[in-house]
Amino acid sequence: MSLLSSFFAFDIVLFTEAFVLLFAVIDAVGTVPIFIGLTTGFAEHRKRIVRQAVVISTAILVVFALFGWLIFQAFGITINDFRIAGGIILFMVAVDHLRDSDSRSKGLEPSDIAAFPLATPLLAGPGAISTVIIISASPYSPFLALLVIACNALLAFVILSGSDWVSRFFGPNGTNALSRITALLIAALAVSFVVTGITNIVQSVA
Repeated sequence: MSLLSSFFAFDIVLFTEAFVLLFAVIDAVGTVPIFIGLTTGFAEHRKRIVRQAVVISTAILVVFALFGWLIFQAFGITINDFRIAGGIILFMVAVDHLRDSDSRSKGLEPSDIAAFPLATPLLAGPGAISTVIIISASPYSPFLALLVIACNALLAFVILSGSDWVSRFFGPNGTNALSRITALLIAALAVSFVVTGITNIVQSVA
């Protein structure tokens, strides 16, 4: 098989498998309450934030699908290093979110929230990055990985764009309560990133 044909190799079974895998890892549905909590002060900008977050996260996943191993090798880092670093930063966001609902948005623009933590590490996190690196290699292909990323990006956009309905359903008080609860979810997710990263590193050197 030539280099060109291996790049564009496509199999519907492998595509379905890769699509479901990346959809589960990105978990756009589970991100909805977190998204609402993080954008409490930017309700009128939610559609723009969703659009920017999806574009940025898609770009990140495309770059790692095509050049992931080269990037990690160039900087001498591993996906577990990335997990730990992302988890620590995400935990700091969660603490700020719990401590003072105004402090997290003070001085920030909607584009800031779209880039971090929504685009990364919530949508394009360590799990999603490692997944696209895997599905860009045999028996999958880079073309298949790009197609899977595009389909999941479209789904994430549709799902997160519907968050306004969820916000209206809960009302202002319910949204504020949900904001606090989701801060705990963010903290738990951050701890999970760190624990997984450390565990994998320990197991690799044991």
